Amino acid sequence: MNWNPRFAQRTALMRRSTIRELLKLAAQPGIISFAAGLPPAEFFPVEEFRAATEAVLRSRPERALQYGETGGEAELRDWIAERASQPDRPMRRENVLITTGSQQALDLVGRVFLDPGDVVLVENPTYLAALTAWRPCGVEFAPLAMDEGGLLIGELDRADAPPAKLLYSVPNFQNPTGVTLQAGRRRQLVAWSRATGIPLVEDNPYGELRYEGEALPHLLDLDREGPGIGEEAGQVIHLGTFSKTLAPGLRVGWVVAPRPVIDKLTLAKQSMDLHTSTLCQHVALELARDGVLERHLPRLRAVCGGRRDVMLRALKEHMPSGVTWNRPEGGMFLFLRLPESINATTLLTAALTHGVAFVPGEDFHATGGGHNTLRLNFTGNSDERIGEGIRRLAATLAEAV
Repeated sequence: MNWNPRFAQRTALMRRSTIRELLKLAAQPGIISFAAGLPPAEFFPVEEFRAATEAVLRSRPERALQYGETGGEAELRDWIAERASQPDRPMRRENVLITTGSQQALDLVGRVFLDPGDVVLVENPTYLAALTAWRPCGVEFAPLAMDEGGLLIGELDRADAPPAKLLYSVPNFQNPTGVTLQAGRRRQLVAWSRATGIPLVEDNPYGELRYEGEALPHLLDLDREGPGIGEEAGQVIHLGTFSKTLAPGLRVGWVVAPRPVIDKLTLAKQSMDLHTSTLCQHVALELARDGVLERHLPRLRAVCGGRRDVMLRALKEHMPSGVTWNRPEGGMFLFLRLPESINATTLLTAALTHGVAFVPGEDFHATGGGHNTLRLNFTGNSDERIGEGIRRLAATLAEAV
């Protein structure tokens, strides 16, 4: 049977994830992969997970193994709401939805907000999986230029800028560039959102992974500084996850937003998966309550920050002239810019023959461009593998040049 005529029209807008496909290639023996955004697996808090799971199954098995509320376990929502609160502006569980990873949160935002033809403002380049999630909605992406201080606020007031439904941003250690949005620009962005009425989707998977410098306020925090802000008001939809701080296999993320937004997202989630794994939510709650997250984060930051430094030193030692890169204050990624004559997608084929993988930057550009850029993950390999992988990549580049 020919199935193609039976598929919904929106499936024509679906694309395979370059990163997911690269994972298959990177799994081959001998390949050093800088492609996927993997946290350091050897530092997962395995014993703490084992103890938390045993505690949950011993103390509340009936709840942890039963169906749960679509919005998520009340105690976990309370914990997240408390961390998102300010002394004079508390958040409540009604402002929190638990999701199956923050990727599901992106999908839900698309289902609830985006109609065919809507315009979404995005940083250029931007997170590939956000583009993947929202393309089937039939939207148009309007890219906004960035520099080393993040999104250029002047881009928002261009005369040719189309009217937008949402603006999507990764303010902390952005994926793919590693850039952090400056404090002053954050305030300007929130002020622009209030003035225009265009909501901000703040994706914050990497915010806890800061290795140097002072932490900056979330857009959510700045949004709630305004007068009359309560459960119903606000411009920011804030996404978070345990994937980068505890373990991605947990698949527990969340949305913090005004209550009307949470109510609508919850309705959409009901038909998607009923609720996020009850057992995983209880394990996450046990780990959070027991202080595992606070004890684990300093060690994780030390490891990941050290690996960033190893990669930076290796790049400086091995890369041929004409290649530039940034120094992120945190997160998981470096972004390389190659000479204009080199196409990173073509380079990847040669790099794989040298035993190293990366993600071409072109895939992160919503409307094209970035052919001579690429993203490297520095957290998923040991120091030794980082050094060897950069040496292989540099050799590949030297041949191309």
